[in-house]
Amino acid sequence: MSLHLLGIRHHGPGSSRHVLDALHTIRPDILLIEGPPEGETMLPWVTHSDMKPPVALLAYVPDHPDQAVFYPFAAFSPEWNAIQYALKNGIPVRFIDMPLAHSLVKVNEPDTRTVPAMDLAEENKPSTHADIPAIRQNPVAYLAEIAGFEDAEEWWEHKFEIANHPAEVFSAIASSMEALRNELPHKKDNDEALREAFMRKAIRTAQKELYTKIAVICGAWHVPALSNMPRQKDDNVLLKNLPKVKVETTWIPWTNDRLSLASGYGAGLESPGWYSHAWHHPEDGGALWLSHAARIFRAHQVAISSAHIIESVRLANALAGLRHLHRPGLKEFNESILAVMCMGDPIFMNLIHRELIVGNALGQIPEGTPQVPVQRDLEQQIRRLRLKISNDEKHIKLDLRNENDLEKSILLHRLIALEVDWAKLQHSSSKGTFKEEWSLLWYPELTIKLLEKAAWGNTIEEAANKYLEHEARNCTRLDEITALIQKALPSDLQSAVAFAIQRMDELAASTADTTVLMNAFIPLVQVNRYGNVRKTDLEAVNVILKAVFYRIAASLPLSCTGIDEEQAVTITEKIRDVNQSILLLEEEELKASWTETIKKIVASAHAAPMVQGYCCKTLYDARVLDHESMSNEFSKVLSINNSPDFSAAWLEGFLNDAATVLVLDDNIWNIVNDWLLGLEETVFLQVIPLLRRTFSVYSNVEKQKIAQRARQAKPVSAGMEIHSKIDEERAKQVLPVLEKLMGL
Repeated sequence: MSLHLLGIRHHGPGSSRHVLDALHTIRPDILLIEGPPEGETMLPWVTHSDMKPPVALLAYVPDHPDQAVFYPFAAFSPEWNAIQYALKNGIPVRFIDMPLAHSLVKVNEPDTRTVPAMDLAEENKPSTHADIPAIRQNPVAYLAEIAGFEDAEEWWEHKFEIANHPAEVFSAIASSMEALRNELPHKKDNDEALREAFMRKAIRTAQKELYTKIAVICGAWHVPALSNMPRQKDDNVLLKNLPKVKVETTWIPWTNDRLSLASGYGAGLESPGWYSHAWHHPEDGGALWLSHAARIFRAHQVAISSAHIIESVRLANALAGLRHLHRPGLKEFNESILAVMCMGDPIFMNLIHRELIVGNALGQIPEGTPQVPVQRDLEQQIRRLRLKISNDEKHIKLDLRNENDLEKSILLHRLIALEVDWAKLQHSSSKGTFKEEWSLLWYPELTIKLLEKAAWGNTIEEAANKYLEHEARNCTRLDEITALIQKALPSDLQSAVAFAIQRMDELAASTADTTVLMNAFIPLVQVNRYGNVRKTDLEAVNVILKAVFYRIAASLPLSCTGIDEEQAVTITEKIRDVNQSILLLEEEELKASWTETIKKIVASAHAAPMVQGYCCKTLYDARVLDHESMSNEFSKVLSINNSPDFSAAWLEGFLNDAATVLVLDDNIWNIVNDWLLGLEETVFLQVIPLLRRTFSVYSNVEKQKIAQRARQAKPVSAGMEIHSKIDEERAKQVLPVLEKLMGL
């Protein structure tokens, strides 16, 4: 009976080659691999013709999908190739790591179990190195430092990934890890002790089953713990009475950029694209890799010739020779690309890192792979609607008058309702409401977000309906429930819409806060417009919309009095939003009532001046106030009898977001200009900061137009004829002050 321990680096292409060479030599009758035992039922899918890595084994607690872990595999992962070897040769293969039924348990109390006494004796060994935690976390980096390498990736690549002597490689790995573990003071790590105890238990089980050639593939760090086994009794004590939870597993597509993240067994790599190339083209001396780099540059309109490639290959090999390396590695290739192709400019290397060194590969799993129902329903809809899962950002345009596009929109909106943010709605350049533009970007963690909603239903529609009903039930504010209706309506979730409207009616009847009512009214208008496009019955929504509006109209004038400056800014913004919403509704009755409400605010002696100023501008834009009436309003507000602060605040409300009026309307320009010219110097200096804040919201183009008009302007009084004789020298003295006022 023989035991062969093959210590590897997860995701190492060289480790994969060494493992396969060793397995062909050993010809084991059972294969034990570091991995979660719950995943064994999913292993037969590995050899399916439609299974294309990178993929990940996803394990999760069904009742709490947030308790989950990924085990990623690439085409060059040693475990992946070992599994394929075992399945193709009819050899039993088992996962021997700590079962996730134990490790995914959420423990509220600290773990009080202790490691065996033989290990505790090591606990008190004095520390001889200042970076013990760092060494334990990444022993390879420590060995690389000893060998004189600054980069642990580079050291491992040259010493193990590119080496061609598997027996010697595994022997060297075992010796180095044993030396590290023996020399470093022992750290009390229950998780590590438990994992290794489970691995030893699996080895003993295989030995009891009379397997004669047992091959174990595990992380290099664990090899000494499996070769020098403690007493079985000690392991049994450690594994006794562990808490358990139900765990399910499935396969999901993975991406190259996610391979760089530590997950599952804590492994990640910085250069999956490079490792993939090293796996598929082990004999490449650099010509093929550098040709790929040249192709990427050319695709981005960077001129690269064949001479660049030839010189880059020569430089990479020269660098390897200078460093006493038998062949170039990624570091040498990167330096040659930077020097020859990028002409020393590191910015262009970002392209190579993103598209070549990391890569943009997205895996694929076979149809029929065990999945939760809601996950399967999503994949079926994606295929039916001819959408595509991609880890590259894609932009699509939808025309809701087209049935297929409408169905796509409904699906994407339902996913947003479920908080699965695969798609984000972009601002559409189209003026119609029947156009939508979306940005789509898939990342594997979205699967977890979807699984979290699996309990709400077996289909996307059912889950979204029930989840939004649940959210509506928990809403306590009117503006919260209207936001939910905004999600439910474009998602075509009739059940959720009906329930949310009922809840909205209850909250509307008990809401007196004007700001909350205004926050609710604005999305209700959008719901009204969007529903018309989607041919939805909005009678109930319209009833509530009008009820909310009339509550706003009744309470708004009083809400504008007795408020401070910050509150005035807030309510001015809300009035602006409501005003724009009213204009979108083709309801003359509402428009007339809104106009009367605005008039009351303008006529109020106690309303905040900023609010008054904006309301006056609203009436002027609606042509309710003519030029003469507007001049009278300005005369009253900008009178010397009012404090400069009051006048400036009113003017800020009027001119906020109104640069066009100031530039094009001679009447308004002359009124403001005369008011400024009439201020005494001390008062003017007090007003400047307030007015500067008004002009700060204008764009640079708008400021330049105002300044240009100021240079050309001739100071006149409103309603007076232009004087033929003007003191231009005196007028020029105003220009620097105006430029300072506008921040130019």
